[in-house]
Amino acid sequence: MRYHFVGIGGIGMSSLAMHLRAEGHEVYGSNNELNERSSFLRSKGYHVYVGHSFTNWDDPDILVRTTAVRDDNPEVQRAIGSGIPVLYRMEALKRVVLRSNALCITGTDGKTTTTAMLAKIMIDAGKDPSVLLGGINDSLELGNYRRGLGPLLTELDESDGFFASFKCGHAVVTNVRNDHLEHYRNRTQSLRDHFWHFGNNVSGLFVYNSDDLVLSSVFNGSSISFGRDSGLYRFCNRFYGSATQEFEVYYRNRSLGSFILRVPGEFNAYNAIAAISISAEMGLDLDAVRKSLLEFMPVDRRFSFRGKNQARNLELIDDYAHTPDEIAFTISGAREFFPDRKIVAVFQPHRYSRLVRENGKFAASLREADAVCVFKLYEAYENEPHEIDEREVVEGLNRYGTPVVHARNYSDILSWLEDLRDAVVIFMGAGDITEASKLSAMKFCSVT
Repeated sequence: MRYHFVGIGGIGMSSLAMHLRAEGHEVYGSNNELNERSSFLRSKGYHVYVGHSFTNWDDPDILVRTTAVRDDNPEVQRAIGSGIPVLYRMEALKRVVLRSNALCITGTDGKTTTTAMLAKIMIDAGKDPSVLLGGINDSLELGNYRRGLGPLLTELDESDGFFASFKCGHAVVTNVRNDHLEHYRNRTQSLRDHFWHFGNNVSGLFVYNSDDLVLSSVFNGSSISFGRDSGLYRFCNRFYGSATQEFEVYYRNRSLGSFILRVPGEFNAYNAIAAISISAEMGLDLDAVRKSLLEFMPVDRRFSFRGKNQARNLELIDDYAHTPDEIAFTISGAREFFPDRKIVAVFQPHRYSRLVRENGKFAASLREADAVCVFKLYEAYENEPHEIDEREVVEGLNRYGTPVVHARNYSDILSWLEDLRDAVVIFMGAGDITEASKLSAMKFCSVT
């Protein structure tokens, strides 16, 4: 089969494209820009068109798109006019998962890190998994993909509701929050129902976070549970120091010993206990799991260190946090790792619809920082006129009395950082704020 990927440079699209080619299919595609992943695919011999055009066409058997690609995209229109099947990415991934009896990791938060943790555990244990990841991690030879001869491990995006119809061999659900509700008729009950359907489609081990109110109400003690306050597997006695955290794990009332992580925050302890739980249930050696987690390094843009300026005692970190809860967790984790430093946030809102839905919660989370620079909103295809933008966050922080500036371009951010000292600067958002972190590292730091 020959696959045409519209938006092949996306993190989920590129890993799926690589997997399909590894299975023996022909794969090519297009991307609106030559970004890191599309450049990488070109370096591996993939044909990647830059920009979208009716002439970007190599007579495919199937066209794969994402929900972000508009219906009037010329390549989508040509496929429809030619009678070529058009699949959303999740529909194409569903076919892969079904024939592979895959282990799937989903949930609102933590699924990428949990998948990466479990990937390293399984690789170190000699299970030789194939892995599809929604981020870049050094444990995978191709960044967000690894081809192995063993089981398939994949991150499963919950944002658009497609995941509920997947039939997985094993599954882990990290948590559930009211993000992306526009795909669930703006109803929490609809989101809850989708997770119920997903869980009931799992044929093997089903592992879920029993501290999560939605998941505990859906599954109510059935299957394999984990958490801090409840669950068959629990972590407790967590303490943290400079650049590490440690906690003890219990199965029922039996201690499984202590585990150490080099990534911050209680949210990462939750990610780790999810990976520990499914690993233990699969019969993996826990001492080997302990060693893998100790060696685990974060997924790119999950508390990634960009650089350090020794003279100014300045550290730059890049993080994907783009919801109020994620922002609060990231700031809290930074304070654990850097208790004697100012924590400064450079934040870019992602999507007008999310800004409207959260109704002031971004400012409430960001006020926990010592100072904030708010960057222009990243539209993410929501390019119709809106009455609200990033100034809503600036105004909210002003009301809280948090020092805040409004940056309209990268130069504004660099100017603001010019005289900063004795601080950890965290660039947060799901848009192009990551480029600001790289530019800042190049200007002010020894780049890591």
